Amino acid sequence: MAASNLLWTGGWDSTFRLLQIIFIEKKTVQPIYILDKNRKSLNKELETIENISNKIQSLDQEAYSRILPVRYINKDSNICEEIKNSSLIIKALTKMGSQHEWISQYCHTHNLKNIEMSIEKNENPQSFTQFLVKNYININPVNPTNKELYNNLNTVFKYYSFPLIDISKKEMIMVIKKNVHWEEIMNLTWFCHKPKKNKACGQCVPCITVIKKGLGFRIPKINRIKGRFKILLNK
Repeated sequence: MAASNLLWTGGWDSTFRLLQIIFIEKKTVQPIYILDKNRKSLNKELETIENISNKIQSLDQEAYSRILPVRYINKDSNICEEIKNSSLIIKALTKMGSQHEWISQYCHTHNLKNIEMSIEKNENPQSFTQFLVKNYININPVNPTNKELYNNLNTVFKYYSFPLIDISKKEMIMVIKKNVHWEEIMNLTWFCHKPKKNKACGQCVPCITVIKKGLGFRIPKINRIKGRFKILLNK
């Protein structure tokens, strides 16, 4: 059986998916990490991946044996015109992160398909997730309601699958609490994009999301207060 190709950052969602694969599905997983030297959280994410791997190994050697060595690949800054143009059209309609472009470029260059992208359920109608669900994931590819938009989304996202798109953070927590050792593994995950003194800043987008999802306890108290203040200011 072929290994599941998983984009893994050491973050909450992708680590949850990793645990699903090795503990529940009992399949082999090929973790993929895209190296972006300009990413402020790069060193922390690499450290987190190593820490999580070591923790899994210490808890369950059999499950650990299902994790292939992480494939570290360099970010490709040269985006083909087709992906670039489609991305511009999508960005004019919703907030889409630039990482989707260069990960798609990597997949395009190396002819990769069915790469698992861990995007969690988000019912906010203004979210990028809902935009993707309504205009791409839940659309009939044979007869899309908006063929031009679907084709542009397909240019960027045809390389991916979205195994967590119907699972929320709260639902993940329920699964985590039911499985032995999962909580201590998940507590090692990292999310902050702009760490300060190796601690979560509390104010970047992922930190704000963590606070809103009720997981703010994972952020140092003073930084968490700053994050909550930022949330209040933006209301």
